[in-house]
Amino acid sequence: MDRTFTSTSGTTIAWDPARGAKITSLRGADGREWLTQPGLRKSTAGASFGDAEMAGWDECAPTITACRVGAHELPDHGDAWDAAWDDKGQEVNHRGTAWPYRLTRWVTQTESGSIRLEYEASATREAIAFLWAAHPQFAAMPGTRVVVPDPPRTVVDVLTEEHLSEPWDERLMSIDCVGRGSHRKLYLPPEHAASSATLVHADGSALTLRWSQECHYLGLWFDNASIAERPVIAIEPSVAYANSLALTVEGGRAPVIHPRAPLRWWIEIEIV
Repeated sequence: MDRTFTSTSGTTIAWDPARGAKITSLRGADGREWLTQPGLRKSTAGASFGDAEMAGWDECAPTITACRVGAHELPDHGDAWDAAWDDKGQEVNHRGTAWPYRLTRWVTQTESGSIRLEYEASATREAIAFLWAAHPQFAAMPGTRVVVPDPPRTVVDVLTEEHLSEPWDERLMSIDCVGRGSHRKLYLPPEHAASSATLVHADGSALTLRWSQECHYLGLWFDNASIAERPVIAIEPSVAYANSLALTVEGGRAPVIHPRAPLRWWIEIEIV
């Protein structure tokens, strides 16, 4: 059963603790649904992420792409998104099965009434490298685009084996620039710290995500009905760079979490 929370500004968020604490709905005061909703596909235990319903907002930890780190095989999009989390109302907890960590999320609000998600990750045994990324699949009708304040000079295409860079172009930030049945995953360069991004619909309505400095890496996923059943854009702040924990460890761009020194971060959601 979904849990719900409505902020003083009228934003309503719903999540399913039994389904990876997935955020299933995000509505503004006007009733607009911002997250794409489940289609015909339903997830089964052990299924790959791409075979699931491809809707809502998932928590990806401790990796995005499947990889091997030491003796650990880490599954597609991690082990948190399809697990049952411990349900304590506005607090939910997950204990990693593929990697020795614990992840907690709280749903709160800011003084202005924006939704605030607070996170804490800690190691359950020895110190370990860690990756977490948000994966909110926002409905992307024609004309939907992402606005990044202070954009970098280049972006990195992480779906190419060489992680090729290409010049920044605002047109790359629109769902209209991804052909029907295609997808694209871009990251801002790792040296370019980001702290917010805004999803803008063609009618001018907008949703802004802001986050703390602990998750300053930013990935942007554009899927024009390639894997998802409908066009979506995902704004993905992350604590590590980029999709694979194995590669982040190799590149030295993953935080290390400890049993007694957890990593904490937050995301704020403002709907205009």
